[in-house]
Amino acid sequence: MAYTLSQGGGLRLFVLLLALALVGGLFVPAAAVTRADGDGIEVVAMSAQSQFPDGIKFSVTARSSEDIGEVRVFLKKTGQTGRSTYRSVEFAPGRVVTGESLLRSGSGGEYFPPGTTIDYAFEIRDKGGAVFRTQDQHFVYSDSRFDWLSLSSGLITVYYYGAYVEERARTVLEAAEAAMTRMAPVLGIQPTEPLRIVSYNNYRHMSAALPFRSQAVREQLQTQGMAFSDERVLLVHGFDATVKGTVSHEFTHLLVAEAAGRAGSLVPAWLNEGLAEYGNIDPTDDYDAALRYGIFTRRLKPLWYLETFGGTPNDIIIAYGQARSVVQLLIGRYGPEKMTGLMLALQQTRDIDQALQQTYGFDQHGLDTEWRIAIGLDPLPPPAQLERQLQTQQPPTPPPAPIFIPTPAPADTPAPESSHAGSAPDAAGGKSSPGCGAPSQGQSGRAAVGLGTLLLLAAPLGLLSFRAFRRRRPG
Repeated sequence: MAYTLSQGGGLRLFVLLLALALVGGLFVPAAAVTRADGDGIEVVAMSAQSQFPDGIKFSVTARSSEDIGEVRVFLKKTGQTGRSTYRSVEFAPGRVVTGESLLRSGSGGEYFPPGTTIDYAFEIRDKGGAVFRTQDQHFVYSDSRFDWLSLSSGLITVYYYGAYVEERARTVLEAAEAAMTRMAPVLGIQPTEPLRIVSYNNYRHMSAALPFRSQAVREQLQTQGMAFSDERVLLVHGFDATVKGTVSHEFTHLLVAEAAGRAGSLVPAWLNEGLAEYGNIDPTDDYDAALRYGIFTRRLKPLWYLETFGGTPNDIIIAYGQARSVVQLLIGRYGPEKMTGLMLALQQTRDIDQALQQTYGFDQHGLDTEWRIAIGLDPLPPPAQLERQLQTQQPPTPPPAPIFIPTPAPADTPAPESSHAGSAPDAAGGKSSPGCGAPSQGQSGRAAVGLGTLLLLAAPLGLLSFRAFRRRRPG
């Protein structure tokens, strides 16, 4: 629509509108009415609504002087550039239309965790050729079972729920801040985009928000925290006894992803998990004990075999102990500045061996050799020679190994709970985003395990068995 006003009439109308505004009678709700001057299209209302655990429902009502032929909603995760996508909105044809589109999470869609922020905009096309696109709107996907509160410091926000829980949320926030203070200089980053932590009062509540896992896995293991680097979100069991260590470990994964940039999927597990443990402000000695066990039973793997962690629970816990030890050597011997250089080199070379060579003067084999010598072990032959030996020789039989028995799933830690909890579904379902305990993009099938899970794998019974076994060794 186009309007013309005489000079005097325009001035009088302006004065009238200004007077109404000053009195308080002129109010246009944000994102409620958006006009498209000259093209005949008007967006009357638009919204986004959490449909947890199924995803986000986008709704729009629009009208035009011509029949509307197509409506799309354009989406991207906040802070990401060049990764926008769109979905068609279903509606009954006409000049005034109302339509909806569901962005699925979990079953039938790509999983994204609560705390994910989405920028969205609607585009409307009518059959007269007019096209109008709304301004971007900002939406935070939340677990709608609870009434969420928030606590923030700088870029970090902790979401929590329930009465008398603020103090625990503050503990979570302080652990993340400590990890940021410790690891940002090591990684050479100064984050500028928000980082969000969603803190649950117990595991039962959190399990419904996690990516799908088989029933067998759910029955044996509990994940106390999981990081999602694409979304810059961390889910955590806020009342777990190891919450400070879990938060700082998992939060460091978000920082590593930022430092690596587009090479994030190329950071090998030994480096990613080793750095996460270096950022752990409340570490235990479980990984050290597991490393000693791995040395004694000759179950250490070559570093270049640890791009991902897999195998038995014992293999995984040993790999974490090895990763922590290697990263401690790198930073302790060469300083944090070199780690900053390694992150930059990995972005440039997109190859961990080349990045190590460029930064430290050795590749993964060279690092593995230096580390083994440092802890008193003989170095391994070069990768090609080792591969030939493994193909022609039977592996040595290790001494009898104590079994790490997963701790039975403990009862929920008593904590104040929201009256809106309801009954939690078994799983959110679907494909996970990168994070500790979740497959990384470009690394299908990665068998990484969350920190809380590893604490269960390294159960006290197994560690006590190992220590007793060491004490019984002759001379």
